[in-house]
Amino acid sequence: MSEEGVRAFNMIVLFLTAVVLSMPLFIVVYPHVPVMQLPFGDHARIDHMVTFFIIIACFYVLLRKLRLVLFVVLVLGGVVLTWSGFTGRYGPNDLIEDYRGFLFALRDNTVFVPLSAARLKPFEDAEMIRSRIDHDDARVRTFAVRAATTNFKRASVTDREVTMVQAFSVFKVINGSWNYVNDAKGGEYFAHASESVELMAGDCDDHAVLMAACVKAIGGEVRLVRTEGHLYPEMLIGDAKAMERAAYLVRNVLFSDQVGSAPLHYHTDAQGQRWINLDYTRNYPGGEVMDEKIVGILPV
Repeated sequence: MSEEGVRAFNMIVLFLTAVVLSMPLFIVVYPHVPVMQLPFGDHARIDHMVTFFIIIACFYVLLRKLRLVLFVVLVLGGVVLTWSGFTGRYGPNDLIEDYRGFLFALRDNTVFVPLSAARLKPFEDAEMIRSRIDHDDARVRTFAVRAATTNFKRASVTDREVTMVQAFSVFKVINGSWNYVNDAKGGEYFAHASESVELMAGDCDDHAVLMAACVKAIGGEVRLVRTEGHLYPEMLIGDAKAMERAAYLVRNVLFSDQVGSAPLHYHTDAQGQRWINLDYTRNYPGGEVMDEKIVGILPV
């Protein structure tokens, strides 16, 4: 092999080693990096790639100057990771799962749906609808607990994600059983959640009330969104990174067969918190709703 070929081979090896070394550090550093978005187009997030490539560049420079030292560190890191895995802490499988999450983040296609508070109107029949969300009714609580523990019991999630995943299980149970039934012609009937839990039928507002009550009954935070001809529930996910993690779970772990390549939709409130819809019109959280022209938001 020529001298230029050897040099190119060494550069490739150094780069690949820098990538391997960068991944664990990226996982530690990234949660502390502020969200960065392009100021044009769809405002795509770039904090993932910027952080990762900066770390790679730093390791690459260090490898060229301190090659032997960093190779020793790499070997020791592998030994520590293996030992940690044997002791039941953070092991190779956890690292692989985090890498998968990172790679998903680079191709994440969640869709931010703008929500202007200036367009919102007073929520019609707000107190009456809140009274229908009887989440503390024993029948609602019993159903919610059973539905929360029906699906995804083996999903590997953190303690902070348990309620969210259980709410997704509730969503799957309700949407898998729900039958749409219109109200009487010329009338508008809002069923109590304790009524709908027995029937598993009704129109969009009955579904929204039941879903909201069940999510509240297991500790989730929910609100109702009114459009010009529709009503649906949204559940609070959290900040941008929490939304990113939720999208990964929905797409790759919990609803992989249902989502496919479809984008996931969410709203961001004035505090920067993400809300994902749990509408009956889709068989996975975050699906596109029938009508996005929002006229009212009702915290419940």
